[in-house]
Amino acid sequence: MSRCALEDSMVAQFGKTTTEENVKKSLRWAEAWDNAAAVAGTTAIAEAVAARVKQKSRLVGAIFSPNAAVTGAATNFFNILIDKRPTSAPGTPVNLITYAADTVTTDDAAAFGSKDLYVAAYIAGGAAAGADFDFEEGDVATVEVTKSGGSGMSFPAGRVTLIFAPRD
Repeated sequence: MSRCALEDSMVAQFGKTTTEENVKKSLRWAEAWDNAAAVAGTTAIAEAVAARVKQKSRLVGAIFSPNAAVTGAATNFFNILIDKRPTSAPGTPVNLITYAADTVTTDDAAAFGSKDLYVAAYIAGGAAAGADFDFEEGDVATVEVTKSGGSGMSFPAGRVTLIFAPRD
């Protein structure tokens, strides 16, 4: 799309006197947490900041894209935890999504593919409609990887992408 076509589209949607703030309120954006190297065995990955939210928004998507295939295993598996750390209570994590790679077929992920984590099976409480998914300016989204089972399961290098939509 050319700059003129984009500009015409923006004017059509927002009017000639729109502000940058109005444009920001209409656009979704993604933040990514990257794991550069595979983590073997029982070693976990400590909670880390994936996004610091700059405006009122809602988490509307989460995607796991591993660099190596993941095959679920009932006895040795990893968990990806996506939490919110609200500025009003930064010491209190609010669990939003837990993906446990503990079931063959259901929890498998293809190498360089994507696994949608924003589904009822992984969302805390089973529904994304809750206010927990609403972020205030300054809130932080975090990612953590825990291990379950005796010998653990390798956690591949890859990316977790979080998708946010603005809200009033």
